[in-house]
Amino acid sequence: MYSLTTTTEWEAAEHAARWLASGDNSGVAVVAGTGTAVLDHALARWGLPRLGIGNPTKLRVIDQIIPLFFNVIWAPADVQLLAEFMSLPISPVRRSAARKVLHALTQQPGTGGDAWTKALAEISNSDNLGPTVAAELDELFNSSLLTEGEATGADVAERAAWLSTRLRSHLHRHPELDSCLSQLAELTALLDDSEHVSRLDIRRMLNSVLPARPSTLVTGEASHWQVVRSPVEIAGDVDTILWWGCQDEGGRHQRYWSPDEQDALAVTGVILPDPAHLAEVKTSLTVAAARRCGTLLLFRASEINGEPTRPHPVVDAVAFELGTDAVDFAVEEKSLTLGNVWQLAGRRTLMATVCPRTVEAPSAVHSAGAKPGFIPPSVSYTQLSTLIGCSMKWVLAKQARLKVADAQSVPTGNSMIGTLVHRIVEELFTELHTENLAVPTAEQVVTTLHALVPNYASELLLPGKGSKLAGLEPVIVKSVITLFSTLQKAGIAIHAMEQKIAKSLVVSVNGESKTIPMTGSIDLVASDPAGRPVVVDLKWTNHSRYKYEEVAEGQAMQLVLYQWALADMKSTEPDGAAAYYLLKQGEFASASPLFGPPLTATQTGAETWRKSVRAAEFSLSEVANGRFAAAGRDDFIAVHEPERAAAAGDRLYQKAQCSFCDFSVLCGLKGDLS
Repeated sequence: MYSLTTTTEWEAAEHAARWLASGDNSGVAVVAGTGTAVLDHALARWGLPRLGIGNPTKLRVIDQIIPLFFNVIWAPADVQLLAEFMSLPISPVRRSAARKVLHALTQQPGTGGDAWTKALAEISNSDNLGPTVAAELDELFNSSLLTEGEATGADVAERAAWLSTRLRSHLHRHPELDSCLSQLAELTALLDDSEHVSRLDIRRMLNSVLPARPSTLVTGEASHWQVVRSPVEIAGDVDTILWWGCQDEGGRHQRYWSPDEQDALAVTGVILPDPAHLAEVKTSLTVAAARRCGTLLLFRASEINGEPTRPHPVVDAVAFELGTDAVDFAVEEKSLTLGNVWQLAGRRTLMATVCPRTVEAPSAVHSAGAKPGFIPPSVSYTQLSTLIGCSMKWVLAKQARLKVADAQSVPTGNSMIGTLVHRIVEELFTELHTENLAVPTAEQVVTTLHALVPNYASELLLPGKGSKLAGLEPVIVKSVITLFSTLQKAGIAIHAMEQKIAKSLVVSVNGESKTIPMTGSIDLVASDPAGRPVVVDLKWTNHSRYKYEEVAEGQAMQLVLYQWALADMKSTEPDGAAAYYLLKQGEFASASPLFGPPLTATQTGAETWRKSVRAAEFSLSEVANGRFAAAGRDDFIAVHEPERAAAAGDRLYQKAQCSFCDFSVLCGLKGDLS
């Protein structure tokens, strides 16, 4: 017996593949004690057939349909799981309808709100979908969600019947769904006529119905050796057993029955086997199989995915049977190579020196030739800020049209809370305007908050999130009241929320005048006592310092753009007061005394706007010439010094927001370049 323990799976795989490549394998059995994805890479490099064995998992697409479905039909709505369900490649929901629902969830992370209603209206008006599809989706995932403590077996069976019907409609194209239908039938039979069914009941039923299948990226290939998952599966006598992943997986026989249920089963004569006894039987059979071979080769990585591994119990058991200690069979990795000769268990091979390969990062600056078509037909503040800050990100998003999946774009965390509080302010403004009031009461804020949470932040209603919502409530109440009361004291009258921008920006691109319409909306539009325009942009952020610095350093391009958009159509200068309102902190960041003690800005709004236009002209000219750069790369910053170059060109500098970028691997900022 030889037991080799390496630092990583990659090292263990190289030694195992090298041994197999160094002799006749007709009398060899390979035991795949764990997934062979890493070993398959090494086997392919040596020109050997791959095993194609994965770890047991329920992550295959078709095996996710049923568990996801029975998670998203319960209240409150779990929009993250609902987005995953709508994104399934083989989905019970028609693809065009799923896309509309996904888009709604990315706009508002909840069900039943404006975006949800709009999506259902589009589905209902579609010739290929229609009102029946819209009604089914709304009933299943919004209006008739199952409630814990009230759901019955008939309620769950009714939804299972819908899923079964939808899966059958795909069966002719995806015959593999037949297994899903069988599992669904088993689950429906377990439901029987249960008077009450809980989420825990459904989870236990799913655990007993759904199999754990091996998942692998490659399929197995024919070989001279036997391939099994355990030594007890070896057919006949073999000369050598190569045991890949000979480690204790910590597997335990799952038991879904409580002690009371076990006692009830025992009364009827059903005796459940003891998990410890099952483990002992399995170990004894494994030891017996291992002793029948001439040579036993054990390969194990000491650490996998950052977690230490332990030897398989069979190692000590076999050593005990042979009357020795397991450590006597341990092979040190460094002892395998002597000079240029590698040897293990009677096999040897010559080693060749490999020339090192220099790895270089992709260029931070790219040139694609003249691209006049890259000039956008319209632009929003977000797009303009991205274009000025990192032209590569803008090109990848707007010209290459790359984006993350909608399921990964459903707002959560601060983004979700910000969307919620934005909507609370908007709803209260409408209510106050109707009642001719200026400041809401705490009760009004709380009522509006709880009414909107299911539509805009249903995640906060999930089990375990109650304390977070309870903690947010006083913060939101205080912040919203502070916003309205501050504006009232300053004599500022609110006119609109989410007001659309409708103004064209005239810029010079490579010396040629271009008119580009500005799009977007302003969070809050008002007027001061003198009738001058006032704009307020609402922000929910954990860190307020950078917004204060933005205003003080004259870098608040968003505010001056909104001021310019509200100025007279003929005016090219921003006008009026502007502020960021930091919702979490309940504070204003502004250079205007209307909102409290003003910040001292290093330049006027007009100067900031002029520099912003020059920055836009420079960046538009660059992309029109087909030149774009990954502005967040350290090597680009070191060579081109973009902040200093912007100052020299009298342009506004916008730092690349690499922390929130989806393309940091593509540009070479992150990732393994080897």
